[in-house]
Amino acid sequence: MKNLKLFISAFLFLFLFWNCSNPLDTEKVYESPEAMIKTAKKDISLMGMDQFRALLDSNVNIQIVDCRTEYDYILGHFPSAMHIPRGLLEFSGKLSNRRLKTLVFGNEMASGALAVKNLELLKYSDCHLLDFSWFDWQEAYPEWVEQGMDESQPAAPENEESSGGGCGG
Repeated sequence: MKNLKLFISAFLFLFLFWNCSNPLDTEKVYESPEAMIKTAKKDISLMGMDQFRALLDSNVNIQIVDCRTEYDYILGHFPSAMHIPRGLLEFSGKLSNRRLKTLVFGNEMASGALAVKNLELLKYSDCHLLDFSWFDWQEAYPEWVEQGMDESQPAAPENEESSGGGCGG
């Protein structure tokens, strides 16, 4: 009986200790956005330009998320990349296969690092941040660059006359 009490006590201690040290601490407060990004980058997988090119050449089934601004996406993006802004990524219905290798490209890696971290929290199992600049990619592999919005993407809004800004006005 004494051994059973000791076993139960040890189990409860380990259970409480594990819950207190859970790395998915949602109450973490950061001093700055840079600190949040730095923490996210430590915990994610990075993929370089040559590794990405080899993956494209291998014809492996992947999904590419471009979380840069719409303007940057229209100026140039990877073939078959889905434009999903970082703030809408978690709510988008465009990503449906959580088992598929998911590659994320962002602006100077800041938005991309946070996007990868959030996709991992949503149980996407094989996420990687593309760790290179768009300009380097465009220079090295211009044949792997598309411009504009493809048919599966909504068209860019036409330039309309501004009503002066503000809400409703």
